[in-house]
Amino acid sequence: MASVRREVLIRAPAARVWDAVRDVGALHSRLVPGFVVDTRLEPGARIVTFGRSDAS
Repeated sequence: MASVRREVLIRAPAARVWDAVRDVGALHSRLVPGFVVDTRLEPGARIVTFGRSDAS
């Protein structure tokens, strides 16, 4: 299993940040829009579609 780590300073109340982190079906709209373009929840799985990088 791969891991991606990145440290970012967030200027928002902790309660608001944790609310977004807990919303696992809304990565694309609440937590990392642009980096993730779609998130679907299916029984036993979360399908995450990442944005395309044009840095080739």
